[in-house]
Amino acid sequence: MRIIAGKYKGLRLATPKGKRLRPTAERVREAIFNILGYDLSELSVLDLFAGTGAMGLEALSRGAISVVIVDQHPAAIRLIGRNLAACGNPENARVYKLDLRRGLKSLINKNYSFDLVFLDPPYGRGLTQRCLEQLGTGKLLNPAATVVSEHAIDENLTSTYGCLHRETMRVYGTTGVSFYSRGE
Repeated sequence: MRIIAGKYKGLRLATPKGKRLRPTAERVREAIFNILGYDLSELSVLDLFAGTGAMGLEALSRGAISVVIVDQHPAAIRLIGRNLAACGNPENARVYKLDLRRGLKSLINKNYSFDLVFLDPPYGRGLTQRCLEQLGTGKLLNPAATVVSEHAIDENLTSTYGCLHRETMRVYGTTGVSFYSRGE
């Protein structure tokens, strides 16, 4: 797996052994960033259920001003650490080991606010809906924020979660990617 574009273009990322972590397929990641556009400068990014950290690192490579990367699994945190080291341990990247099943309260308490959120929880556990509901409160989102949620195509996501409204959904094999924007 490699960084697709930007400052770290071509950088090979460490990937997990076994099937415990499911990184976003490179073609899905490329499609997401094609939709978002190349230049992510001036954006503050949150990568939830990050796995390898590839989504956050891709955003950083494309000019994001800051990236917060979150996962709960020790193996994922180690992988993210290796991948950050490969990028030179950028000062504008933070990694947190948090159990997101308990919610996003820890990030809210740290007074974070994001322009772009990547969400890729394990499929079939209801975590996508719970996180979208919490993000839909707007407490972690800047006014023009976008939330990109990767999910199984058979997950029944609604078009609205609080202040979030789905703009589009794309399908890549068995993976769905929903793009939500913050409305008033």
